[in-house]
Amino acid sequence: MDPIGPTSAVRAGKFVLLLLPFVIGVACVLLSFVPLSSIIGLQVAPLYALIVVYFWSIHQPDVLPPYAILVIGLLYDLLSYGPIGLWTVIFLATYGFVQSQRLVLLGRPFVMFWLGFAITAGLAGSLAWSMASLYNGVWISAWPVVSQILATVIVFPIFVMLFSWASRSVNSTSS
Repeated sequence: MDPIGPTSAVRAGKFVLLLLPFVIGVACVLLSFVPLSSIIGLQVAPLYALIVVYFWSIHQPDVLPPYAILVIGLLYDLLSYGPIGLWTVIFLATYGFVQSQRLVLLGRPFVMFWLGFAITAGLAGSLAWSMASLYNGVWISAWPVVSQILATVIVFPIFVMLFSWASRSVNSTSS
C-alpha cells in the first residue's frame, strides 16, 4: 500500500517554486535591455538581475543555486556585448558575499535590507568597473557604473515587493 503523498497541485507548486527565481532572473536580464529611455526617460538600465540574486540569496537560497546564477550571468554577458564572464563573476561574487551575510540581513527591517543591498550593489559595481578597466587596459569612466548602481538601488523596493508577492503566492499554493 502506498503512503498518501502530496497532491499534484502541491507537487506543481513546488516545481514552480524551484523555477520561479530562475525565470524571474532571465526576465530581469531581458528587461535590462529594453530601451526604457524612450518609454520613461531613464538613461541607464538598472541591474535588475542583481536584485534577483540579492533577494533570493537571502530569502530562499535553495531555489536559486549558483548554477542558475551562472546561466543568468552568461545571458547578461552575451546580451551586453561585454567581456564574457564579467557579470557572471559579479553575480556569483554577489551570491557568495550575500550568503556570508545572510544571517545578519535575514529578518531585519526593510530599511536595513535596502541598505544591505545598496552596499552590496556598490561593491558589485566597484568590482565590475575594476574588471572592465583591467579588461580594457585603461581606467574607464566610473560614471556609467555609478549611475547604473544608483538606478538599481532606487528601483530595488519595487522589485522586492514583486518578488515577495511572487514568492508568497507560490509558497501558499505548495503548502
